[in-house]
Amino acid sequence: MVAPLEPSTLIGDRYELQRSLAHGGMAEVWLAFDRQLSRLVAIKLLRSHTAEDPTVAERFRREAHALAKLAHPNIVSIYDIVEENNRLFVVMQYIAGKSLRETLDDLRRQNPSTTGALSAELTVHIGRSIAFALKHTHDNNIVHRDIKPGNIMLDIDGTILLADFGIAKGTDNAGTTTGLTDLTNDNIMMGTAKYLSPELVQGKNLTGRADLYSLGLVLYECLSGDVPFNGPNDQAIAIGRLQRDATPLSTLCPHVPFALTAVIHKMLQLKPEHRYSNGKEVAIALQASLAGSPDAQTPAVGLGNGRTGTSPVAGPDVSARPVSRANPLPGQDPLMRSTPATSTAPARKPVRDPTPKKVAKVNNGLPAPRRSSTLRSLAPAIILVAIAAVMVMFLWRGLRDTKAPAIPTSSEQATTELTPVDTSPVTVVALKSYDPNGDDKVENEAMVGALSDNNPATVWTTVCYGDKYFGSKRGVGIVMQLSRSSAGTMTIDMGSTPWSAEIFTSDAGIPDSLKGWGERVAKGYATQSGIATFNVSTSGTYIMLLLREIGSSPACSASNPYQGVIRDIGFTAA
Repeated sequence: MVAPLEPSTLIGDRYELQRSLAHGGMAEVWLAFDRQLSRLVAIKLLRSHTAEDPTVAERFRREAHALAKLAHPNIVSIYDIVEENNRLFVVMQYIAGKSLRETLDDLRRQNPSTTGALSAELTVHIGRSIAFALKHTHDNNIVHRDIKPGNIMLDIDGTILLADFGIAKGTDNAGTTTGLTDLTNDNIMMGTAKYLSPELVQGKNLTGRADLYSLGLVLYECLSGDVPFNGPNDQAIAIGRLQRDATPLSTLCPHVPFALTAVIHKMLQLKPEHRYSNGKEVAIALQASLAGSPDAQTPAVGLGNGRTGTSPVAGPDVSARPVSRANPLPGQDPLMRSTPATSTAPARKPVRDPTPKKVAKVNNGLPAPRRSSTLRSLAPAIILVAIAAVMVMFLWRGLRDTKAPAIPTSSEQATTELTPVDTSPVTVVALKSYDPNGDDKVENEAMVGALSDNNPATVWTTVCYGDKYFGSKRGVGIVMQLSRSSAGTMTIDMGSTPWSAEIFTSDAGIPDSLKGWGERVAKGYATQSGIATFNVSTSGTYIMLLLREIGSSPACSASNPYQGVIRDIGFTAA
């Protein structure tokens, strides 16, 4: 039986124990004084009832050696490893602050009305710090597997550090976890249920993207005050992420920049390949999500693209550069205000829609032969009136020629009101670009005709952006007007990747704001270009495709590399 420790105990003839800082089910942490270097340190050791378990002891030893080779400013440093009296002591950097778990709980107790939520700025600071720590961890072929608020430390100087690699697992050169370095039970879900990745719940091989998912859950809680998946027990909590998406943060936290919530929801994608590929990408996206107004991100016209010719081929993804001069990312220059880039394409004078503001003019989006006319629009109504007149005439003749009792008085007569059903074909009568946060509410309107000519060589594009999530604009899209309200299937041919989009419908014209469209009716995401379909289950006369994320384009500049490209768009009624 291992004897419990007491204050003033000397470890390795150097470290004098002072007091217990924390303890869990397996290990405990003490504050100690390093006599040789005259500094405070933290010493982690197994608790007395687990120290004699050889499997636990070996796992603890491997955690120490794994941490010892991770030298990063956002990872708790290992100073020394002491083995004494058949017991292992890990001497670590002492963090004078407290854990993120303690911080969130303190906020909840002090201000119950805020549900313990942090500011967007602090959330991004925490997220970027841990993302960089995870990039370093994954580059050293280690998956942490236990990213949660309790393992994220906030030092008093503002430094954020990742701690507790107790259930970390090694990976091979391909990035998948290997069984040779793991001493955990394959039948037990390791980690905390609220912060597990879907692949860990399913028992699949893990990559570093599993840690990025867990970090997304932590950031979700930082902003909203709670995790998105809860339940009566750990099993229900763990399985919840396999059965539904997280509640949109934009609904729970309308004050948070949409670009930031979009980054977190990408981290929470069910499939690992739909998330960011590494921690550096997450850190860059988080930094860019706090960009300023749309004017600072979006040129007045598209950079290097004013054409309706050959579709540009998507080039390599260019990482978003930082947008804050005060807090640039390591090794990078702050993003300066964008300036138009030189283009080899002929200059094209922007075509301004002459429609007065607040008036939805959607007819000019189609080629002349396909534009609607007044007579064509009224044709179905004229036909219905003619049919109704013929029916009335025959009914009147039938009543006149029939020898029947006298017609009842008006008070006795039962009347039946017939409502004609419109069975006319559903067609697309017009297309219009949609930029609710832009000055003219449209974007590259002169190019919209390319979407309905069945020619994939001609395209409609957004302008070039410095943020793949459109900065504070939240999105740009295309509105399709149908000949009558209908549900059905929308088809789009996307030319740049990756992309994500949402579908909205309306029967009351084109709303001036995104909020006016109500709830989305469909969504999609892809990392490859080509044709995609959306099931539009809610009828509407106006159907809006809203791009939420766009990929990089060689037609754009390095400072504004992102552009949405759509080749064609169509609709088939249900």
